[in-house]
Amino acid sequence: MAYNRQPQTVLAGTGLKQNPPPSIIHPAGIIPVELEAEIATTTSLGVVQIGSGLSITPSGILSAASSSSFINVTLTSTDYTATASDYYIGATKKDIDITLPLGILGRVYVIKNQVSGNIEVKGSSGQKIDTSSNKTLGAEDSIIVVFDGTRWNTI
Repeated sequence: MAYNRQPQTVLAGTGLKQNPPPSIIHPAGIIPVELEAEIATTTSLGVVQIGSGLSITPSGILSAASSSSFINVTLTSTDYTATASDYYIGATKKDIDITLPLGILGRVYVIKNQVSGNIEVKGSSGQKIDTSSNKTLGAEDSIIVVFDGTRWNTI
């Protein structure tokens, strides 16, 4: 099978327009839409090339794709400050502190005390976790926090 179509590109800074526009009421199921921009190209060999973060199934269904299905796991036996690449932080020694970095809206961390004894989870620069400056996790306890723009909230 050969394709004669020339590669098309979406100009930087332009978005995709959905047709028909999304409605407030979404019925159950899949709503077919047409995007008014080229999000895929074909090579002279007929290979479909799609944008970064997208995938296409053999039946032609386009979807957002993650580059990895794994999360970053950090295990620590000393006091530790979470980094931007962390997601799961496991404390492997009691009586240590896990400090959350300055919050970024929507950032999520999962923190687990993997040992007996207590660990402390703290905010940075006066940022709170719920309404407290810290949370104590007992043996085998865990906490999930998300930053809402003002403070870390437990889930």
